[in-house]
Amino acid sequence: MKNKGFTLIELMVVVVIIGILAAIAIPNFISMQKRAKEASVKNNMHTLQLAAEDFSTLTEGIYAYDCGVQVGAITLNAADVRSIAGTDNWGALAAVANILLPTSFKNPVLAAAAAPAGYSPAAAVYAAADAGAVYYASLDVAGAQAVDQNAVISYSIGGNGVDAVLALVLTSGQ
Repeated sequence: MKNKGFTLIELMVVVVIIGILAAIAIPNFISMQKRAKEASVKNNMHTLQLAAEDFSTLTEGIYAYDCGVQVGAITLNAADVRSIAGTDNWGALAAVANILLPTSFKNPVLAAAAAPAGYSPAAAVYAAADAGAVYYASLDVAGAQAVDQNAVISYSIGGNGVDAVLALVLTSGQ
């Protein structure tokens, strides 16, 4: 009577085949996750741009110096406390009713990050702790970081991907 079952060689061949398939699939899966997170960062950049343009519409074409400038400070209507994010350095977001960013605005790379994004005049420097952050920088007529609200004529928005600064930079008029 013949024993039914697999030989050790057959089992080893199956294990090697599964290992080869895993060696191909796992890096592709990790790469796909990275691309998805960077696409989410680009989406956040666009959302921040929409909030900046919304602020500009509310202030009749004037861009904010930082994400904490209130509409009322420019329109001289002190009752209008809306701002892009409620704070210039992206601490805790202000009350939902007072910010132009949606409440779903989150950091897609560092899920545990308290700050969903960031404000920085020097967004071209990458740090792992800033992965997923997006940046709003107000610009003056020369294209340099604006020194105060009166010097702002445009803005740029940048972002940090999973392991590098994203090449995409959004500016006013795009």
